[in-house]
Amino acid sequence: MTGGSLRERCGINTNRNAETFVGIRCENGEIRVQFPMGYAFDGEDDRSLQRDIFLLLGAIRRTTARKESRLISGQTKEMQDAFPLHAYLAVLLDFFERGYYRERETVYRTAKRGKIHWGRTIRTVRPLVQGNEVLYLDFVTRQNKSSERELITRIHEYCVYESFAKAGWLFLSGMPERPKIPLQKKKFLTVLQDKLSHTFDDKNRRLFRCMIQILSYQGNADADGDFYYGTNRFEYVWERLIDEVFGTPDKSDFFPRTSWIIGDTVTAGSHLRPDTIMVYGGDIYVLDAKYYRYGVSLLPGDLPETASVHKQITYGEYIASQRRFAERYGEGMRIYNAFLMPYDASDPRFAGGQPLRRIGEAVSDWKGNQKSYERVQGILVDVKDLMRIAAGKDATACERLADCIRRHVDEG
Repeated sequence: MTGGSLRERCGINTNRNAETFVGIRCENGEIRVQFPMGYAFDGEDDRSLQRDIFLLLGAIRRTTARKESRLISGQTKEMQDAFPLHAYLAVLLDFFERGYYRERETVYRTAKRGKIHWGRTIRTVRPLVQGNEVLYLDFVTRQNKSSERELITRIHEYCVYESFAKAGWLFLSGMPERPKIPLQKKKFLTVLQDKLSHTFDDKNRRLFRCMIQILSYQGNADADGDFYYGTNRFEYVWERLIDEVFGTPDKSDFFPRTSWIIGDTVTAGSHLRPDTIMVYGGDIYVLDAKYYRYGVSLLPGDLPETASVHKQITYGEYIASQRRFAERYGEGMRIYNAFLMPYDASDPRFAGGQPLRRIGEAVSDWKGNQKSYERVQGILVDVKDLMRIAAGKDATACERLADCIRRHVDEG
């Protein structure tokens, strides 16, 4: 990978035209880290940027299917194979914590010969009983072959080196020595699979799984090509982050459904699916996560369109019409509607640096706008704050959002 400071490799996309990718991209040896619009860096120093990058990677990993992180090969940038960035990072973090893997735990196997561990043999192997004699045809034996112990260390050295080559720049550390053993994919994988099946230490099991992913990727014929880890559809990440932080686990009961009745035949139709349903304080909040540009542009044209407003009102009306919700949440239950859009709370155009900011509301001329759900609130959510809450959880997140929405509707 080429040189350059970490700051030079980091950018925030505009979500305009082709500038939609969020994540890590390597093309022609140049690594770039693209953050979503509305993101703000804590500082310009490398340590702060590292924290930002790991926060971004965590959000992508939790909310994006693995298939969306791919190796890019050839002029067409055709997707070829999953790029296991999480495995590279896990191997590096383990290396910084524990160094190169050395065989320390005793490995036991069932075999007909070897150094017998009689305690384990008696506990786990069923003997053959003949009269007064008890015979063991198999034994639990200790495995202490020095060549095997050396080989697993060499394989780990190989994986650490490859991890530095692909992701070590994140740690600002120098490259380790080249591995003392060339890649022998089939042999390495066989050894690791065997180790995984006979190892019970959780840290070692995680390490072996990551090494297997790295070796499987390295075995790909195009593994020296360009790669990316991220997504061109960050709106899906935005939706999942909102749902993860604010949503109730089972929202299917809130889906409005339709049916076709033709003669005596009833055919179920599709149903509308609200992005997120938040239940707080006995009230229901229908939340639509919109990865729209308004928080960046402040242009009315970047606000949710009429069809989205209409759909939100329909959700609220459906919930209000169902007696079961009043019975479940109480006769005083109120229903609120809101669009949640990204922004940077540190933007000087917004005073106060509030993680949640109401910018107005959408109403219709086909309703009286007297009911709480007929006034759809526009809420800006600080991107970094949302990622941090999703990573660490915040018991006050729902309370703060409910207050931001309810306060303006009830007082209006």
